[in-house]
Amino acid sequence: MKNLKYIILSLGLILTIGCEDILEPSLNGQAALEDLISTEDGIITTITGAYEPLMSIYDSNLDFVVTMASDDGWTWRKETEADLYILDADASYIESIWSQSYTGITRANTVLSNIERVEDFSSTTMENAIKGQAKFLRALYYFNLARLMGGVPLIVEEIETREDAEQPRASISDVYTQIKTDLNDAIDLLPTVYTGETGMEVGRATSYAASALKAIVHLELEEYDEANELTAELLDKGNLLSDYAANFNGTQENGDQVFFETQFGGSISSTTTSKSDNYAPSDYNGLASPLPTDDNFNGEGGGLSSGDGFVQLFESGDLRKDVIIKTYGLANFIDASQPDGSLYFVNKYYNTSDSEGKSTWNFPLIRYAEILLVRAEILNELGYEADGEAFDLLNMTRTNAGLTALSSIDLPDQATFRTALRKEKRIELAFEAKRYFDLNRWGILQETIQNQMDYLNLTFPGEKLITHPLTGKDYFLFPIPSSEFVNNASLGEQNSGY
Repeated sequence: MKNLKYIILSLGLILTIGCEDILEPSLNGQAALEDLISTEDGIITTITGAYEPLMSIYDSNLDFVVTMASDDGWTWRKETEADLYILDADASYIESIWSQSYTGITRANTVLSNIERVEDFSSTTMENAIKGQAKFLRALYYFNLARLMGGVPLIVEEIETREDAEQPRASISDVYTQIKTDLNDAIDLLPTVYTGETGMEVGRATSYAASALKAIVHLELEEYDEANELTAELLDKGNLLSDYAANFNGTQENGDQVFFETQFGGSISSTTTSKSDNYAPSDYNGLASPLPTDDNFNGEGGGLSSGDGFVQLFESGDLRKDVIIKTYGLANFIDASQPDGSLYFVNKYYNTSDSEGKSTWNFPLIRYAEILLVRAEILNELGYEADGEAFDLLNMTRTNAGLTALSSIDLPDQATFRTALRKEKRIELAFEAKRYFDLNRWGILQETIQNQMDYLNLTFPGEKLITHPLTGKDYFLFPIPSSEFVNNASLGEQNSGY
């Protein structure tokens, strides 16, 4: 059965983004763009190209920013900007996330603006699947931008003139309205499964992926009733793997334990992930970063290495611990007074089967386990029920990890359940680019990170917080890349504090 990852690797379509390049998209191939997008094969190539920026975003750029900016990861190296919340508007990681996201958005818009020109569709199913993928991907890219930077230019048509590209920042509310509209359409248009033929390769976004993403969007906005309905429909659409490591080690890719993955593969750096290389233990490349936070360092060693340490989270018998973090018995180069095997590394993506630095393992963006915990959170926020469905969902991931189930004796009210749920989600989804976004939407990012900053006598930059217009919570925003204000005179104001 064909897999999308191998189709992405052979793409000749590489479009670039920015106010200059976006007006004159170019092809590394023989066919002109207008010819390419007038046939079924061409439009399939174009929509496949809209997936490609996910590799860059989820390989290291987004991971670096949100892992360091959470209480899960820290660095002993010099790249402390995200860890210390001193990223500025010139930060390369922020600029890369922005540019790659708009690359994906531009490619999706190209599909949607030209799909009616295609006269040789083999079926309505194929046409709808392509439309649905474009809408799903556009929503995903905008969702990341909105969560990181707030209101951004809302471009939903193909760029043909400079005026089309030079759009002002839309409001956060308007961006989310577009995201939800796109996901509603994607749910209706996308198939639930792919059959493997050309244009229907396994790994493309499904209707279930769109429903799962929309549930997460509603959760972000505290729209619990809408998220409740969507997650209820997804409960019988997936399964948990008894082997937690198989979610990440390439053995069960695109299975029913996951609703959507970033597809990696091939043998060149641009089509593989460097997660194994980045997180690798010191006998691999000596540069491992980030490391899991560890209270045993008491703030020593480099960045914000302490404060509700990740290493200390695990209950005895949790089968996930050795998958997520390991010491490998190595020397502790942070504190030489400590014995070998006292320094933890992130083990979740450590790959010794592929070439060094070129892991082909897919990266899960939305796992079934996440939807279980999303639904558990929703039900608790709608109203605590002793030993109700929310307990069943929470306990599914716990017992799958070898832990005992929790009951209303352990968690007698909404607040204690909320605390347990947040801890469970932190562990189950560790180092999957989730924790920062959760802390931010819960409105507790500042107080959580300040616990770490206290060790270094630093103060969280509260001037970079806004009041989220849809939830009323304190909400941190990273900067819009400074280069965009040069490229786009209509952009408007920079985020507060930059």
